[in-house]
Amino acid sequence: MKTNRLQPTEDIKPVAEVINSSITEFKAECLGGGGLDFPQKPRFGSFLKVGEPQAAIHIFAVTFNVLTGPLDNVHKPSALGLTRAQLQEEQPQVFSLLKTEVSAAIVGHSQKGRIYTHLPPQPPDVHDFVFEATGEEVALLTKDFEFLRHLSQVTQVPDDELLSAAIREACVLAYSKDKLIERDFLVGAGRFLSNSFRADYDKLLSVLKKIRPTYQD
Repeated sequence: MKTNRLQPTEDIKPVAEVINSSITEFKAECLGGGGLDFPQKPRFGSFLKVGEPQAAIHIFAVTFNVLTGPLDNVHKPSALGLTRAQLQEEQPQVFSLLKTEVSAAIVGHSQKGRIYTHLPPQPPDVHDFVFEATGEEVALLTKDFEFLRHLSQVTQVPDDELLSAAIREACVLAYSKDKLIERDFLVGAGRFLSNSFRADYDKLLSVLKKIRPTYQD
């Protein structure tokens, strides 16, 4: 019998660090990279978790934007007309002057190992680490489809694109190993969206056309 309770997981490396937060969303600066490499960028629609393994509360969110830009207002990048290989050979310092930030919409939280699909009682703390959510966490977070209601409130990007991306990411991470379970998830998501967008058929159709997981292409 399924529950909302998480099982202990092995430690994983953080992908970002929170630099700005509220109850509904946060912004984090990506970690890693250095030298000639950019840090790993979370995928659009991917699921993230904020908080150390021993933290009392973990906050879950979905990536809705990723931005790479200058470290400050002084060292602004400009077009150099060079390929990536040429830049690495002739101007390697340009990569150290860039940072990547991820913006994510909060869709739930966990306390004492149990996941809740409503907003947390407090926002993430600045400098909290951000991790990629596990398949188990995504499965528990998405089984009642409330995450779609949270994401439909995001106004910074087209909501049909964000909703479909999150459904695809959930399929790949949490449901792809069992085709019957994956099908049940997609049918349930479609029904939830049909009810949510019953007054906007064009938007509903747009989302349904895009929810097919990309790994099946």
